[in-house]
Amino acid sequence: MPFFLTFFGVPSVLGLFLLAAYARRINAKVFLNCLWVGLVAGLIGTLAYDGARWILTASNVFDYNGFKAILIFGSWITGQETHEVGAIWAGWIYHFWNGLSFGVFYTLMLGRRHWLFGVGYGLVMEVCMLGLFPMFVQVTDQFDFIMLSLIGHVFYGLGLGLFAQRYGMNWSDA
Repeated sequence: MPFFLTFFGVPSVLGLFLLAAYARRINAKVFLNCLWVGLVAGLIGTLAYDGARWILTASNVFDYNGFKAILIFGSWITGQETHEVGAIWAGWIYHFWNGLSFGVFYTLMLGRRHWLFGVGYGLVMEVCMLGLFPMFVQVTDQFDFIMLSLIGHVFYGLGLGLFAQRYGMNWSDA
């Protein structure tokens, strides 16, 4: 994980800044709108994702801690145990980084499409995640893990899609 963040995470941020500087040549208004709307939509989507998972986890509807993966990622990033403060912070920062990044990707690709595209985007993210997470995260109850994750991704896409539809721009708006 530290290798990935060092060699891919930092260059991706620098790449976004270079793209932002280049935006004058490719229609800065639309590009910058996609960046800002994507960041805010990604934040709203991530908060909706976490809120839905928190409610479901707190209500004991499913027998799986929906936030376990965040702590595991934090542990991988820092090399600390999952309960240590550094790992907890790193996991949450990484989690929100992903949510905001996927929001920017969405608006750059789809702009202000109907909010259902956001839900579809969340479902595609779910399918991709299901291909990877169970191998890395100790999942004891597959059904509960999948349902909690699926519901969370639907809420992520809903929050993302609604905000992007309202405030986003399409490349054809130039």
